[in-house]
Amino acid sequence: MFNFLKSTFTRASDNTEAETLVEEFAKQELRHYSYRLENFTAGIKYQNAEPQLQRDVVLAMLSWFEKNPIRPLDPNGNRQDWNLQWQKHWKMRELFLAMLKRRLPLSEQDLIAILDWSVSRSENHSYYRGIPQMIKVVGDYLNGNEIDDKLQKAIDKLIHILESENTSVEVRRWVLRLKELKGDTDISLPLATGDVWADQAIAETKSLDITKQTLWAELLLHCLRTTGSAPSSKWLKGADKYLSVIGISNFFNQVLHWFPLVDKSRPAPSNRYDNVQTLLPVNADILKGLAWLCSKSDNPEIARALTALAISAYKKIPGSGPRAGKVGNACFWALGNMPGSEGVAQLSILKIKVKTNNAQKLIASALETAARRLGMTAEEIEEMSVPTYGLEEVGLRRDYFGEVVSEVKVDGSDVEQIWVRKDAKRIASAPKAVKEKYPEELKEISQAVKDIRKMLPA
Repeated sequence: MFNFLKSTFTRASDNTEAETLVEEFAKQELRHYSYRLENFTAGIKYQNAEPQLQRDVVLAMLSWFEKNPIRPLDPNGNRQDWNLQWQKHWKMRELFLAMLKRRLPLSEQDLIAILDWSVSRSENHSYYRGIPQMIKVVGDYLNGNEIDDKLQKAIDKLIHILESENTSVEVRRWVLRLKELKGDTDISLPLATGDVWADQAIAETKSLDITKQTLWAELLLHCLRTTGSAPSSKWLKGADKYLSVIGISNFFNQVLHWFPLVDKSRPAPSNRYDNVQTLLPVNADILKGLAWLCSKSDNPEIARALTALAISAYKKIPGSGPRAGKVGNACFWALGNMPGSEGVAQLSILKIKVKTNNAQKLIASALETAARRLGMTAEEIEEMSVPTYGLEEVGLRRDYFGEVVSEVKVDGSDVEQIWVRKDAKRIASAPKAVKEKYPEELKEISQAVKDIRKMLPA
């Protein structure tokens, strides 16, 4: 089972103290399932031992597993005996993994033997392989040693078996970490190719260095853990460790680039039953998580991007309803939980734009959430949150740029921007010099005009 364990263990087997401790572990029975080292007399001895003896005990445990395999259940045999055998193995496994939580003076050969033990587990389930402990011992070893072909192959075997038997979010994270440890530059992103926004996200992420690729991959995997209609505080907090390293401004810049692309249909169907207007399920789940994370922003651009995403997500597809209702619902939640009033103003627009009964209920709920946060009623906060967009007089905003003035006028249900000189003569557009000197100011006025048009019906 462990190809080179015998030669490794031979060197450790001279240490009869290690063998004795393992036998003590095997013999001691507990009436509960708290297999902690401190619950065993041998475990206390292990904890107090020198690191070299701890290493010898770990290798002696590997030898014990090899000498005491779990026999298949005989239909005609004694099931109680088989259960006792299984319980002993479970106990020894739990204790073995607890031992690996310590930093041990393992050689490369020791480490490969431990990885082979994980690969050889007969339960065929990633949970039983102790992957977090495998990641730790590999990381500890590589912290002071170079990786060679033998160790790379051992890690590759573990990665292969994980990818073949389980595709859960947790396992994907483990695989990412193992690949990063062995210096694999081909990081697998959880996004599915086909959707325009996802293809763009994959291309942009792949252009980053290996560390940033891994961080984005783990953040996107975190987004796949989006269950229910609202994120838990634990889930939101769990994303902070990725956002703090990626950079919160970098994150928001990326979603501002990706969200508008969600409105684009896939270039071609994957089969004759595929509707290119829909979103691929895994990509929709990731978008849901990305939208929730936007609740951490008070940027008006983010609020507008969430509104546009919600409208796109609620576009009706004949015969099947909204394109991606859960994405739109995530946008409602995010807008209702954004600090300040920017999100509430956008929810007022969405009340007019998205008419389905379910959406109206969720928008109302988001407004109530914002109202509770500010100690107001939903009606009060909705009224208060209607932005002025710089309108200092009734229906009029003026911005001065030297010899010319920009005037934004609201006339009934319409809004227009005009340019006039100081002598009150109207001109067709902003002079070239003004455009070159005040690009950001002109951009803000243009956005205000667009927002007023959307807000007037609300």
